[in-house]
Amino acid sequence: ACIPVRIAVGDFDMTRSFRRVMSANSDLTADDTDAIATVEQYRLFSAYQRARHEGGDMSGMAYNDYRAMVEDTPVTSRTVEFRDGEGELVAVMLMDRMQDSLSAVYSFFDGSMARRSLGTFMILWMVEYARTLGLPYVYLGYWIDGSDKMAYKARFQPLEVFGDNG
Repeated sequence: ACIPVRIAVGDFDMTRSFRRVMSANSDLTADDTDAIATVEQYRLFSAYQRARHEGGDMSGMAYNDYRAMVEDTPVTSRTVEFRDGEGELVAVMLMDRMQDSLSAVYSFFDGSMARRSLGTFMILWMVEYARTLGLPYVYLGYWIDGSDKMAYKARFQPLEVFGDNG
């Protein structure tokens, strides 16, 4: 049931709704760094897990588990931190950099900032970043038909799916 999906960067068009999300977050700065876990990130991650995924597999992760998730990788992974005008960490994205693409591994954010649509913003940021790097694809991981938690991925068109014929 898990279907890999990706955004074709060259064909992606910002909808009016997406432009509003970008505008609402124009005050944020993004810092793309080596994938190194910090205590500050872990605090935000833990709060996100408690708010969004209480009782899930990741909600009980200790700092060393989080650190392993971020740092123990055989590919080129990056950590992107998003901060507001006061320098507060509001969102983090773990992303893999590949030869032809960027891949969203995991992202989390301050749940008290729902009006910002930070999850959507990070995907849009990644599409624009891939465009500046000349990369044709952004991978969003797996999509499961009928899963409410993954339904948001279908909003990013054109969305390519990996099926039986490629």
